[in-house]
Amino acid sequence: MSQPLGGAIGNALDVAEAVRVLRGEEEGRLRELSLTFAAEAVSLLMGRPRDAARAAAERALDEGDAAESFARMVEEQGGDARVVEDPWGVLPSAPVRVDVQAPVGYLAGVDTAALGQAAVGLGAGRVHRGDLVDPAVGIEFCATVGDRLGDGRPLAVVHGRDESSAAIAAERVRAAILVAEEAPAPPRLIHSWLGGFPNEAPPAGTLGEP
Repeated sequence: MSQPLGGAIGNALDVAEAVRVLRGEEEGRLRELSLTFAAEAVSLLMGRPRDAARAAAERALDEGDAAESFARMVEEQGGDARVVEDPWGVLPSAPVRVDVQAPVGYLAGVDTAALGQAAVGLGAGRVHRGDLVDPAVGIEFCATVGDRLGDGRPLAVVHGRDESSAAIAAERVRAAILVAEEAPAPPRLIHSWLGGFPNEAPPAGTLGEP
Protein backbone atom coordinates (compact mmCIF):
# COMPACT_ATOMS: atom_id res chain seq x y z
CA MET A 1 0.00 0.00 0.00
CA SER A 2 1.56 3.27 -1.15
CA GLN A 3 -0.65 5.46 1.07
CA PRO A 4 -3.69 5.03 3.34
CA LEU A 5 -6.88 4.22 1.44
CA GLY A 6 -8.82 6.57 3.68
CA GLY A 7 -7.86 9.05 6.34
CA ALA A 8 -8.60 7.01 9.46
CA ILE A 9 -6.20 4.69 11.27
CA GLY A 10 -7.81 3.33 14.44
CA ASN A 11 -10.98 1.56 15.46
CA ALA A 12 -13.52 4.29 16.24
CA LEU A 13 -11.97 6.61 13.65
CA ASP A 14 -12.33 3.87 11.01
CA VAL A 15 -15.99 3.35 11.85
CA ALA A 16 -16.74 7.08 11.75
CA GLU A 17 -15.08 7.41 8.34
CA ALA A 18 -16.94 4.38 6.98
CA VAL A 19 -20.23 5.87 8.17
CA ARG A 20 -19.45 9.13 6.36
CA VAL A 21 -18.85 7.16 3.16
CA LEU A 22 -22.08 5.21 3.60
CA ARG A 23 -23.98 8.46 4.17
CA GLY A 24 -22.58 9.94 0.95
CA GLU A 25 -20.67 12.60 2.86
CA GLU A 26 -17.12 11.54 2.00
CA GLU A 27 -15.23 11.97 -1.26
CA GLY A 28 -11.85 10.58 -2.17
CA ARG A 29 -10.06 7.27 -2.39
CA LEU A 30 -12.13 5.24 0.07
CA ARG A 31 -15.41 6.17 -1.60
CA GLU A 32 -13.96 5.51 -5.05
CA LEU A 33 -12.62 2.09 -4.06
CA SER A 34 -15.93 1.18 -2.41
CA LEU A 35 -17.88 2.17 -5.52
CA THR A 36 -15.50 0.27 -7.80
CA PHE A 37 -15.75 -2.95 -5.77
CA ALA A 38 -19.52 -2.65 -5.35
CA ALA A 39 -20.06 -2.03 -9.05
CA GLU A 40 -17.90 -4.99 -10.02
CA ALA A 41 -19.73 -7.27 -7.56
CA VAL A 42 -23.15 -6.21 -8.86
CA SER A 43 -21.97 -6.59 -12.45
CA LEU A 44 -20.60 -10.10 -11.88
CA LEU A 45 -23.35 -11.43 -9.61
CA MET A 46 -26.37 -9.86 -11.30
CA GLY A 47 -25.15 -9.62 -14.87
CA ARG A 48 -25.70 -5.87 -15.07
CA PRO A 49 -23.55 -3.61 -17.25
CA ARG A 50 -20.78 -2.02 -15.22
CA ASP A 51 -21.98 1.54 -15.89
CA ALA A 52 -25.45 0.67 -14.58
CA ALA A 53 -23.97 -1.14 -11.59
CA ARG A 54 -21.78 1.86 -10.80
CA ALA A 55 -24.74 4.23 -11.03
CA ALA A 56 -26.75 2.01 -8.67
CA ALA A 57 -23.88 1.97 -6.15
CA GLU A 58 -23.61 5.76 -6.29
CA ARG A 59 -27.35 6.13 -5.68
CA ALA A 60 -27.15 3.75 -2.71
CA LEU A 61 -24.58 6.02 -1.10
CA ASP A 62 -25.99 9.40 -2.07
CA GLU A 63 -29.66 8.63 -1.35
CA GLY A 64 -29.08 6.95 2.01
CA ASP A 65 -29.89 3.33 1.17
CA ALA A 66 -26.39 2.11 2.05
CA ALA A 67 -26.48 3.85 5.43
CA GLU A 68 -29.92 2.38 6.21
CA SER A 69 -28.70 -1.12 5.33
CA PHE A 70 -25.68 -0.70 7.59
CA ALA A 71 -27.88 0.51 10.46
CA ARG A 72 -30.02 -2.63 10.13
CA MET A 73 -26.91 -4.82 10.14
CA VAL A 74 -25.63 -3.14 13.30
CA GLU A 75 -28.99 -3.48 15.05
CA GLU A 76 -29.43 -7.14 14.07
CA GLN A 77 -26.03 -7.92 15.61
CA GLY A 78 -26.91 -6.22 18.89
CA GLY A 79 -25.12 -2.95 18.23
CA ASP A 80 -26.31 0.62 18.59
CA ALA A 81 -27.73 1.68 15.21
CA ARG A 82 -27.57 5.33 16.28
CA VAL A 83 -23.93 5.18 15.19
CA VAL A 84 -25.14 5.87 11.64
CA GLU A 85 -26.91 9.12 12.57
CA ASP A 86 -24.54 10.31 15.29
CA PRO A 87 -21.23 8.40 15.20
CA TRP A 88 -19.52 10.37 17.96
CA GLY A 89 -22.58 10.11 20.17
CA VAL A 90 -21.92 6.36 20.26
CA LEU A 91 -18.22 5.84 19.56
CA PRO A 92 -15.52 6.50 22.18
CA SER A 93 -13.23 9.47 21.61
CA ALA A 94 -9.69 10.03 22.86
CA PRO A 95 -9.03 12.84 25.36
CA VAL A 96 -5.87 14.17 23.65
CA ARG A 97 -5.55 15.49 20.11
CA VAL A 98 -2.31 16.68 18.55
CA ASP A 99 -2.06 18.34 15.13
CA VAL A 100 0.95 17.14 13.15
CA GLN A 101 2.46 19.81 10.91
CA ALA A 102 4.58 19.05 7.85
CA PRO A 103 7.36 21.00 6.13
CA VAL A 104 6.57 22.99 3.01
CA GLY A 105 6.51 20.88 -0.13
CA TYR A 106 4.49 18.13 -1.78
CA LEU A 107 3.65 14.78 -0.25
CA ALA A 108 5.62 12.33 -2.39
CA GLY A 109 5.44 9.14 -0.37
CA VAL A 110 4.08 7.53 2.78
CA ASP A 111 5.50 4.64 4.81
CA THR A 112 2.17 3.04 5.66
CA ALA A 113 3.78 0.35 7.82
CA ALA A 114 5.32 3.09 9.95
CA LEU A 115 1.93 4.80 10.26
CA GLY A 116 0.44 1.51 11.39
CA GLN A 117 3.16 1.10 14.00
CA ALA A 118 2.53 4.65 15.21
CA ALA A 119 -1.14 3.77 15.71
CA VAL A 120 -0.20 0.53 17.50
CA GLY A 121 2.01 2.57 19.81
CA LEU A 122 -1.05 4.60 20.78
CA GLY A 123 -2.92 1.40 21.63
CA ALA A 124 -4.97 1.05 18.44
CA GLY A 125 -3.57 -2.42 17.73
CA ARG A 126 -1.86 -5.37 19.38
CA VAL A 127 1.81 -6.25 19.61
CA HIS A 128 1.17 -9.51 21.47
CA ARG A 129 -1.85 -11.77 21.69
CA GLY A 130 -3.87 -10.68 24.68
CA ASP A 131 -2.88 -7.01 24.47
CA LEU A 132 -5.83 -4.70 25.06
CA VAL A 133 -6.92 -2.46 22.19
CA ASP A 134 -8.06 1.10 22.89
CA PRO A 135 -10.85 1.75 20.36
CA ALA A 136 -10.70 5.53 20.87
CA VAL A 137 -7.11 6.22 19.82
CA GLY A 138 -5.62 6.47 16.36
CA ILE A 139 -4.52 8.80 13.60
CA GLU A 140 -6.40 10.92 11.08
CA PHE A 141 -4.14 11.27 8.04
CA CYS A 142 -5.26 14.41 6.23
CA ALA A 143 -3.18 14.36 3.02
CA THR A 144 -2.80 12.23 -0.09
CA VAL A 145 0.22 11.81 -2.35
CA GLY A 146 0.55 14.93 -4.50
CA ASP A 147 -0.99 17.31 -1.96
CA ARG A 148 0.73 20.58 -1.11
CA LEU A 149 1.95 20.58 2.49
CA GLY A 150 2.87 23.31 4.93
CA ASP A 151 -0.03 25.64 4.18
CA GLY A 152 -1.31 25.65 7.75
CA ARG A 153 -3.48 22.57 7.48
CA PRO A 154 -2.28 19.63 9.58
CA LEU A 155 -0.69 16.65 7.90
CA ALA A 156 -2.44 14.47 10.46
CA VAL A 157 -4.26 14.57 13.78
CA VAL A 158 -3.17 12.15 16.49
CA HIS A 159 -5.88 10.95 18.88
CA GLY A 160 -4.17 9.74 22.06
CA ARG A 161 -4.92 8.58 25.56
CA ASP A 162 -2.23 10.87 27.02
CA GLU A 163 0.14 13.65 25.95
CA SER A 164 3.25 11.46 26.02
CA SER A 165 2.01 8.72 23.70
CA ALA A 166 0.43 11.30 21.39
CA ALA A 167 3.71 13.21 21.07
CA ILE A 168 5.62 10.03 20.24
CA ALA A 169 3.05 9.11 17.60
CA ALA A 170 3.23 12.61 16.09
CA GLU A 171 6.99 12.26 15.61
CA ARG A 172 6.51 8.84 14.01
CA VAL A 173 3.96 10.29 11.59
CA ARG A 174 6.35 13.07 10.57
CA ALA A 175 9.11 10.50 10.02
CA ALA A 176 6.82 8.35 7.86
CA ILE A 177 6.44 10.82 4.98
CA LEU A 178 8.56 11.86 2.03
CA VAL A 179 8.32 15.51 0.98
CA ALA A 180 9.39 16.73 -2.47
CA GLU A 181 9.81 20.18 -4.00
CA GLU A 182 7.68 19.27 -7.03
CA ALA A 183 4.30 17.58 -7.13
CA PRO A 184 4.57 13.88 -8.01
CA ALA A 185 2.20 12.11 -10.38
CA PRO A 186 -0.76 10.65 -8.47
CA PRO A 187 -0.45 6.89 -7.96
CA ARG A 188 -3.08 4.49 -9.22
CA LEU A 189 -5.79 3.55 -6.77
CA ILE A 190 -6.06 0.09 -8.35
CA HIS A 191 -2.92 -1.20 -10.04
CA SER A 192 -4.40 -4.31 -11.63
CA TRP A 193 -7.15 -6.93 -11.43
CA LEU A 194 -6.56 -10.67 -11.24
CA GLY A 195 -6.94 -11.84 -14.81
CA GLY A 196 -6.58 -8.28 -16.11
CA PHE A 197 -9.07 -5.44 -16.12
CA PRO A 198 -12.56 -6.62 -17.12
CA ASN A 199 -13.28 -5.90 -20.79
CA GLU A 200 -9.63 -4.81 -21.11
CA ALA A 201 -10.38 -1.42 -19.53
CA PRO A 202 -9.99 -0.34 -15.90
CA PRO A 203 -13.07 0.94 -14.08
CA ALA A 204 -13.56 4.70 -14.13
CA GLY A 205 -11.62 6.66 -11.55
CA THR A 206 -8.95 4.04 -10.92
CA LEU A 207 -6.23 5.27 -13.24
CA GLY A 208 -3.18 7.32 -12.41
CA GLU A 209 0.50 7.01 -13.01
CA PRO A 210 2.02 3.60 -12.14
